[in-house]
Order: sequence, then C-alpha cells, then structure tokens
Amino acid sequence: MNETLLEKILTFLFGHKYYVNIVNTKGTNTIETSSYIHRSLISAKKHKRQIDNTRLYRYVETVSFRSRKHYKQAELPVDEEMDEDFE
Repeated sequence: MNETLLEKILTFLFGHKYYVNIVNTKGTNTIETSSYIHRSLISAKKHKRQIDNTRLYRYVETVSFRSRKHYKQAELPVDEEMDEDFE
C-alpha cells in the first residue's frame, strides 16, 4: 500500500474511514451496530444484503466513521449466491 506523504498526514489527522451497519433485532425495539467493521462501502453493502436475507435482523442503515486505529477487514460468512452477483 503506497501512500503519499500528504495521505499519511491526513490519515494521522482524521483517521481511516470505516463503515458499520446498524441493525434492528426483529420483534424488539433494540437497535445496535453489527459486529462487523468494513473497510469499504462495497463490503458493507454486501453485508447488508446478507442481513436482508435473515429472519433475525432487519437492516436500518450504514454509517461511516473515522478512527486512528487500524481495523482488519472482517471476513463475512461465504454465500455463493451473493458472490455471483458481485462479480
């Protein structure tokens, strides 16, 4: 990952940009973040589609945030049908 000096300074000042999905547990008033932190919007959207296919959670929204901490990309459960749609 080659970053210019300016990009490194901006990352230090503002942090890395991440995305997280907000979900509602069906049948309750509980709204919380999912347990996955995504480094790209595409990954967050893929996770949203997986949430939409469950009976336990309902997707609310995707929010972005910045952090100086470097999070590793979480591996989502593999779903072959979804992988075909994103290729």
